[in-house]
Amino acid sequence: HSGLIQAPICHYWFEWLSVNGPKSNTASVLVDQVMVQPPLLVLMFICLDIFRANMRRTLDLFRKEGILSQALANAGPTVVASWRFWPFAVYFTFKYLKKKHYTVALNLCSVAWTVYLSKTSGAGDVDNK
Repeated sequence: HSGLIQAPICHYWFEWLSVNGPKSNTASVLVDQVMVQPPLLVLMFICLDIFRANMRRTLDLFRKEGILSQALANAGPTVVASWRFWPFAVYFTFKYLKKKHYTVALNLCSVAWTVYLSKTSGAGDVDNK
């Protein structure tokens, strides 16, 4: 909540307050503490409750479905597959491209890798249904 929601709100709020708010620092602090901080605190508690509810649900699902054992079983073949893909992708990127193109090239490789992972991780789900 703090970094994703409150930080941007406070950033723009304090900019606005410094330009359009009271000239007195004390009055600006008072305006901030009375008008903006209470709604932000309410928003924080709402976000925390949502996070806690989702965490409880996720942990229950995690325990019931055996997600950890599935992840460990899938990790071995995935690591081997990554060793077949990433060393070559990085090698050819470094060997044949200029440094300014490394990020774009490796991001494109990452898209291909993500598609591969999506297809292979979904393949087990299709067989089980």
